Amino acid sequence: MDPIAALARNIFFPLLTVYEKNNVRTHLKRLEESQYFTPERIREIQLNRLMRLLQHAHANCPFYRKRFDEAGLDPNRVRSLEDVRVLPVLTKRDIQDNLHSLRAANMPEQDMLSDKTGGSTGSPLNFFVDRERYALRQAAGIRHDRWAGWNIGDRSAYLWGHREDFFAWQGVKAGLRNWLVERRIFLDTSSITVARLAEFTQQLRSFRPKLFVAYANSMYLYARYLSETGTQDYHRPAAIITSAELLEAHQRELIEQIFECPVFDRYGCREVGMIGSECEHHQGLHVCAEAILVETSIGGKPAAPDQAGKIIVTDLMNFGMPFIRYQIEDVGSLSGKDCTCGRSLPLMNVAGGRITDFLVTPDGRIISGASLTIYLIANAPGIAQAQIVQEKKDEIIVRLVPGQGYGDETTRVLEKQLPDFFGPKVSFKFDVVGHIPVSASGKHRFSISRLDPSEWF
Repeated sequence: MDPIAALARNIFFPLLTVYEKNNVRTHLKRLEESQYFTPERIREIQLNRLMRLLQHAHANCPFYRKRFDEAGLDPNRVRSLEDVRVLPVLTKRDIQDNLHSLRAANMPEQDMLSDKTGGSTGSPLNFFVDRERYALRQAAGIRHDRWAGWNIGDRSAYLWGHREDFFAWQGVKAGLRNWLVERRIFLDTSSITVARLAEFTQQLRSFRPKLFVAYANSMYLYARYLSETGTQDYHRPAAIITSAELLEAHQRELIEQIFECPVFDRYGCREVGMIGSECEHHQGLHVCAEAILVETSIGGKPAAPDQAGKIIVTDLMNFGMPFIRYQIEDVGSLSGKDCTCGRSLPLMNVAGGRITDFLVTPDGRIISGASLTIYLIANAPGIAQAQIVQEKKDEIIVRLVPGQGYGDETTRVLEKQLPDFFGPKVSFKFDVVGHIPVSASGKHRFSISRLDPSEWF
């Protein structure tokens, strides 16, 4: 029994939402109810929110006003979810080139939050989320964590590769919030060594979290370490949530075997938040349909149920900077089946993409490619797309597609920051190209390691 968990759940968390003036609790209550609505009612909610979003975007976002008019879409005449398909997809390049005209002119500055992502494809992106949508994202995350058996106030551990997220978890105020409510421990997996994995083992054994939330590849790497080193005295949580990267079947098998608990996969992106997540029946990813509309497309036409196609999402609730028919560049399918859990949220599967190779340094550190996309590439000016290729431990090739603002400063930033990750013994070659070819899955891979994985440990 954890008495602090009960205090956090019933007293500190409600007080925090009042103090911060957010609607997380309200959104969470509604999401807990709506997941069991009929499919027809969920689609009705989606349609109402889509119509409102389209009307708002046409009135307040110059980019969408022009796009709607060119496509012949009158937002006041939309009558079905399919009507939006007359619009071209929104691409990362569209956002890079039209950031300010995508923002809603009527949204006060204080109601907007800025964010950025390097993306698993290596295309850096700046964007905005309004505060109400951010609160809904938090509620959706809590709902899924509850599916895994966690509840507000329970301890959790984040094995996380996004270094800039750690800044938000630092400071006196953030520390007090974490101690009273969130009760999390954060383990940086952006650069991994055997010594650091041993430290993880000690920290987790001491903290004893109920839930792990981790980058899929980082969780697999930690499980491999425990298996190959024969470590026995390590903490086993009640459940593990994997995210950020594609979870392969063999990775899930090893993780569940080592930690003796179920793995719940989660799929999303920084731009629109959670898209789909597994319930306790593990029959696919439930789409967070109250806030997200998902399409799958082949050759510009809708894919059939269970047929893999390009994933296109519309964020129904971000009015600060609408994402309408946003092509994520992942591959997946929508299922025509119902889940036996009783939730009516539609099911989807991710079939390709999100595979980010680890890179290895001469001194034995293992670098998460996913962490490099935001910490390194997104901070260097003028990069439309990038790819890091490792043929040898002491040699890295950085392929760059120039974007707006590319120049000498781009190279200077990279030359300064790359050694922070790889150390002084690695040489870097910059290869400026017109485009970066996609992989067999149709995905642009940001990091490619050609080293034998046996060299990791």
